[in-house]
Amino acid sequence: MKSRILLSIVVVALMASCGKEESFSPIPEIKFERFVNYIGTTGKDTAVEFIFTIKDGDGDIGLADNEFDNSCGADNANLYLAYEVKDGAGFRKKNLWLQVVEVTPTCDTLLYFDSVQVKFNQRMQYIEPAGNSKSIEATVTYRMDYTSALILLDNIGRFEFYIRDRANHKSNVVLSNELILNK
Repeated sequence: MKSRILLSIVVVALMASCGKEESFSPIPEIKFERFVNYIGTTGKDTAVEFIFTIKDGDGDIGLADNEFDNSCGADNANLYLAYEVKDGAGFRKKNLWLQVVEVTPTCDTLLYFDSVQVKFNQRMQYIEPAGNSKSIEATVTYRMDYTSALILLDNIGRFEFYIRDRANHKSNVVLSNELILNK
């Protein structure tokens, strides 16, 4: 008798697992997971991996290598990361004085110096969903090394980030945990 009950529970569990696939919204949803710090021989951080997850119902994440919008003022990024510095109990945007190149809607180019927030906007690669289901559930790792990114960061800060899919849907905006660097 006990073996039949156990067998019934196993059969019901197997049937339930063969049910409908989980469906996600066509608007991407992201979630911060963690940072992974890499420490060099001097005991200082040399690189950081920024890891987050994506769920997208129609699988239109990322851009292929040959996809570029060449129109004036085109934004070819799809991962938007803005850095904030720890300031007492809160955070503030990290700004630098930089030369800004702005392209107007009429394709005129303007050059000027301004206080600009430190951003690490990137272009995520195209993700091809396998099989018939186009839903995507993926983990993304973005690596920042000392020479290209960490030099701009303070010892304690965080990122505000979001993504855009191929249909230009903007995901939810997420704050990372504190990133603590040993510089």
